[in-house]
Amino acid sequence: MATLCTGVALFPHPPIMLPEIGGSELNKIKKTVTAVTTASRMLTDQKPETIVIISPHNYVFPDGAAIFPEPKLYGNLGNCGYPELTMQVNTDMELAGEIMAQAANIVPLHALDQAWGIKYGHPVQIDQGSFIPLYYLRQAGFTGAIVMMAPRFDDYNSMTVLGDITIRAALKINRRIAVIASGDLSHRLLPNSPNGYTPTGEVFDKTVMTALKKQDLHLLQTMPASLIEDAGMCGLPSIYFLFGVLRHLRPVMPVYSYEGPFGVGYGVALYLNEGEKRLAENSVTTDIRVRLARQSISYYLHHHTYMPLPDSLPAELAGQAGAFVSIHQGTNLRGCIGTFLPMHLTIAGEIIHNAVSAATRDPRFQPVRLGELDDLSISVDILGAPESVTSADQLDPEKYGVIVMSHARTGLLLPALDGVDTVQQQLDIAKEKAGIPPQVRPDIYRFTVTRYL
Repeated sequence: MATLCTGVALFPHPPIMLPEIGGSELNKIKKTVTAVTTASRMLTDQKPETIVIISPHNYVFPDGAAIFPEPKLYGNLGNCGYPELTMQVNTDMELAGEIMAQAANIVPLHALDQAWGIKYGHPVQIDQGSFIPLYYLRQAGFTGAIVMMAPRFDDYNSMTVLGDITIRAALKINRRIAVIASGDLSHRLLPNSPNGYTPTGEVFDKTVMTALKKQDLHLLQTMPASLIEDAGMCGLPSIYFLFGVLRHLRPVMPVYSYEGPFGVGYGVALYLNEGEKRLAENSVTTDIRVRLARQSISYYLHHHTYMPLPDSLPAELAGQAGAFVSIHQGTNLRGCIGTFLPMHLTIAGEIIHNAVSAATRDPRFQPVRLGELDDLSISVDILGAPESVTSADQLDPEKYGVIVMSHARTGLLLPALDGVDTVQQQLDIAKEKAGIPPQVRPDIYRFTVTRYL
């Protein structure tokens, strides 16, 4: 189905995630903070006009979800002891109206505006579950409007229907959106958890995160009600809403994270729409080749198969060339595999396969684990065609890579490597890699490299 949704994400919302509140405690949830920061940048890079956010910490009704069609919304974290942390946002009133119109006679949806707030004595404002994700999205540069909603807890499947309605409404008015499902998982993971402890909390969290990884709503729908009740969660209805959105996307999943150091499960999952014909951007890298390499590794670690080629290849990824993908952890090599002659029909195919090989099949290292991927840096070398060399004078270890061949043995060394300062060092190392005896004079080829970081 056609969609104008650029992506959907699950974000947790503990106040301790904010630097102004968490301080040094942020180090204990560094994985979550990094994942949310990265996902916020990726979503913002897709340039949504409006962000739809659903949070379980606003007004919740037993007979329907809620939407807040108030032109301007204000909120602070005074209930967390930080009233100085404030925020004001504009509501996309046209989209909110279209969601209400399409929800009519399908799912109950309460409209809460200032008039409702005055009538019942309840202020209409940005709640904690919306404030914290929006904080990170604003830090990433988002300046557009929002539509704020709250779920219902007694009919999860109706939240999937509401997610579906939200996408249809955006399509009807030609609005480019992103969607945030705000919610924490079990609040009872540890014996010292503020809400108590139950071993089923871990079972609940694993089930939810597996469902998100596999994009399998059925795993959620088959959870016993007793398991959900024991877990003491707040995020499940928001996740059902996420699945209603997800069915409209051709999703790629560049961010996936989970931890629970304080006894509450914090899950992060980002799905970008591959149907937009753009690759997921990494928060650190900007080059399209490096983004593709990282996305390929992430896809393989999630799905245990190679990611498909993008529908429409940009010029940088078309054509044929050898390619090496190098992975580093700090200054230490973590994996490096490549081809000096093209083995695939496109540069994109070359990068996708070599990135997976560098991450999982370099015999010098243990395979890369999904949990460490965010902490690794990746570079891609695109190789020029090899040229035969008749004299060492034609070599330069800073400028040219080198290939040595003797019978069935071949060794390759990239240029500009630390500790390789002379031509002789370059040749000796390449021969050693190939298993060519020192006294043998091999055929020598040089090649140029364009490195992308």
